Amino acid sequence: MTKITRRLTLTTAAILAAAAPRLNAWAADPTPEEVAAAARREGRLIIYTSSVDADMQKLSAGFERTYPGIRVEWIRQPSTTVFNRFVGEVEAGVVQADLLYTASTALFQERPELFRPLTPAMLPNMGADAAVRAKNAVYVIDAVSPHVVSYSTRTVTPQDLTQLRSWRDLTNPRWRGKIALVDPKISTNITSWLLVMRDTYGADWVRAFGQNGIQVVGTGTAGVQQAVAGAYQLVVPTVLSHSAELRARRAPLGILQPEGPAHGLENGAAIPVRSNHPNAALLWTNWKFSREAQNLIASMGLVAVKPVDDPNAPKLSPNHIGSNDTISVALQRELIELVGLRS
Repeated sequence: MTKITRRLTLTTAAILAAAAPRLNAWAADPTPEEVAAAARREGRLIIYTSSVDADMQKLSAGFERTYPGIRVEWIRQPSTTVFNRFVGEVEAGVVQADLLYTASTALFQERPELFRPLTPAMLPNMGADAAVRAKNAVYVIDAVSPHVVSYSTRTVTPQDLTQLRSWRDLTNPRWRGKIALVDPKISTNITSWLLVMRDTYGADWVRAFGQNGIQVVGTGTAGVQQAVAGAYQLVVPTVLSHSAELRARRAPLGILQPEGPAHGLENGAAIPVRSNHPNAALLWTNWKFSREAQNLIASMGLVAVKPVDDPNAPKLSPNHIGSNDTISVALQRELIELVGLRS
């Protein structure tokens, strides 16, 4: 299950209490100019992220062009690994991350005391027109990754795709034994997708989907790689970043957004209470809502939450449903068993 397994101890509480004066330093809502000046003095930003390296390279290059003298570094791991690593650092009193940026917002919702509250005055670029809002004040959402079907263009023809107009069509016998399901046991994003499918099409549909010869693959990235190799025809649910590099190399992969509920990941950013470079982290977070950064986000195939220049950029679906990142263990188990897998 994708749950945060480490829990804060009394030692951690003492660590957080010791950090309180640093948190209070933001009480006056510094101006963007003050934040930029302080960030340049800090000169460094360490990000723990689940974003792929190619995306982080583009974003860090854009930020460093805008704010020369601030070096951006990152460690990329799955969201759950990021969370467990970070909480372990908090407990040990040696926090290295200045910013967490992940496709899951579970930790930000479950342990908000670990992060600094963010006010509108701190993030003037976000404004009132950001299309997606966080569920509390310690994190923000700057991009959405819609779930899509990735498919092999070697074995799936345009005519075949007429039998995959909707998510509902994943139970079509045409796809029997041809579908890879990203393992729901390791990601609440996937169990959340199953939950939306159940609520939309019913429990019998989820059972029928599981009985359509699905095969389980560890990650979306692994799934699309194996689809290129011929192991699967469809991989579900995936996001564009899982196959971006392969498609850029003209691998035989296609992407389809089926009709029906538009489930997607909401990429969240939060600044730890004990960030060593908090001004650089705040500067980055505000910059991510700038026109420049939102254009970059759109160019990477993500849905920007602010207006962008490209009229053909991906847009947020009116049917968008954000991933339920705090789905309970009991409900995860129920959905996993409903699709025919052992929990």
